[in-house]
Amino acid sequence: MAGRCVSSDRYIRGSIRVMPGCYITGQAAGIAAAMAAKSGASAHDLPVRELQKRLKKSGAYLPNC
Repeated sequence: MAGRCVSSDRYIRGSIRVMPGCYITGQAAGIAAAMAAKSGASAHDLPVRELQKRLKKSGAYLPNC
């Protein structure tokens, strides 16, 4: 799931309600879907650090990672 229909804590809510947050979650959802399809695993079982690494490699803005 990508866009504004994500779950977050109150500290990040202000950031994800604007368009750049939608772009970032879309990019993450796409890469996670590709990883899950390639490995045959559920998206819930993906290693988060590996997803973050791939996002950074593709140019995603992840200031807290």
